[in-house]
Amino acid sequence: MGIHFNLFNVVLLFGVVQGAIISLTLLLPGKDRRQSKYFLAAFMLVLTYNSFGTFCWSSGLSLPRFYLFDSSFPYTFIFAAGPSLYLYIGTIVSDEKIAFKRIVKSYLPAIADLAIRLSLLVYAILNGAGGLKKIDGFYHPMARILMVIVFWAYLISAIRLFRRSALQTSGPASSLEEQSQLTGWIKSFLAVLTGIALAWTVTIFGSVIFRFRTLSYFEPIEIVLVIFVYWIGLRSYHCARVVYINTQDAAKIYADKLTAEDAEVCVKLLKKSMEIDRLYLDPELSVIKLANTLKLNVKLVSAVLNGHLNKGFNAFVNEYRVTAVKEQLLLPGYGHLTNLGIALNCGFKSEATFHRVFKELTGISPSEFRKNNLQHAIDSNLAG
Repeated sequence: MGIHFNLFNVVLLFGVVQGAIISLTLLLPGKDRRQSKYFLAAFMLVLTYNSFGTFCWSSGLSLPRFYLFDSSFPYTFIFAAGPSLYLYIGTIVSDEKIAFKRIVKSYLPAIADLAIRLSLLVYAILNGAGGLKKIDGFYHPMARILMVIVFWAYLISAIRLFRRSALQTSGPASSLEEQSQLTGWIKSFLAVLTGIALAWTVTIFGSVIFRFRTLSYFEPIEIVLVIFVYWIGLRSYHCARVVYINTQDAAKIYADKLTAEDAEVCVKLLKKSMEIDRLYLDPELSVIKLANTLKLNVKLVSAVLNGHLNKGFNAFVNEYRVTAVKEQLLLPGYGHLTNLGIALNCGFKSEATFHRVFKELTGISPSEFRKNNLQHAIDSNLAG
């Protein structure tokens, strides 16, 4: 195995090791189970895989099984970069858990490429490798162009998502204190990534149009990507983790300092806002919006919810939404509405979240709940 090292190879190797360590650290289970860290790990694994492939090419490292996999699915991992980025930003700017169906839908470009490559491999097995080489001659340049277009589509979507997010909402300094560091990080992350995407686009289109295939042509963008791996590995997880810990600690400290009387007053206001004012009907309701409506400090609301009611904001609000849904599912006047229609009436803004929360709180699906209670009503009428 004739491996040769130069400065470029050493930089690549350290980037691969750094990316692998950070990715595995993010994937380890622990108290911090936010989805954002898993999507960041997926994004970093894509970059790490790309750098490792370039290292093997540059150093002459021969790994037959890796080469077989990489030649069979040369761009599948790259197609996953955009979706991982988009989902990472999505889970950073919103504390709502992303449903599995939406995750699968986001990764459709990578899934489609995987399906195409598997079909081509089956074709090669049945008809010989000669036909596959001809198809690859068309597939490779098209896939390179498509992976750039797909990445830009997800990058632009991520930027738009960030601009629309609550992180950009103006308000009292105290209400945004915990998010300011994270907001600055995401702005820097997206700005740097946009610059790298421009350089990557020029590199890929140049290789397709002018047929550049030498390692030296790809070295500059590979060095940039390795530096980027170092940067996001050291800054992004650290920043997100610091904000997460500070937020949890701040809520606990705030809750500990509250008097029993103050906490009781806040609890009454929170319950009144749901039971009388029915603020849960607002699908855009956030902890900041609720605090501003009640003229309370956001830290105070979070502290009371977590420290005295032992639940987060989403859990608190969604309990009232599910109760309202259950009531409407049993009323004849709402019989013409679908389950989703009733859910939207009660403040839910996505079908996936509605079904997940409803089943978590009741143990059955909305359809099962409706069917069971309809049957119960029929049985009661017959018995009467």
